[in-house]
Amino acid sequence: MSRPARSRPELVVAGAIGGGLIVWVLVVFGTVLFTGTGTGDFLDPWRALWRVLMTGSTWLIAAGGAVVGGMVGAVVGGPQNKKK
Repeated sequence: MSRPARSRPELVVAGAIGGGLIVWVLVVFGTVLFTGTGTGDFLDPWRALWRVLMTGSTWLIAAGGAVVGGMVGAVVGGPQNKKK
């Protein structure tokens, strides 16, 4: 059973969402693990999470990941074999 081919705009949107989300998760959890754990204070992970969510660079890096993911989706969606 074959599935319908995805259009180029669908692949661009999916790539942008996926790329942005992957980069955001890596940045947020990486920062919390490296700066907020193992200090002995119970509230340090929560402070690190608050700090990383309020930092503009977190969102800027996630936007860059979304742009790269959208470009990958455009490249993947470009040379499709259009069979009828």
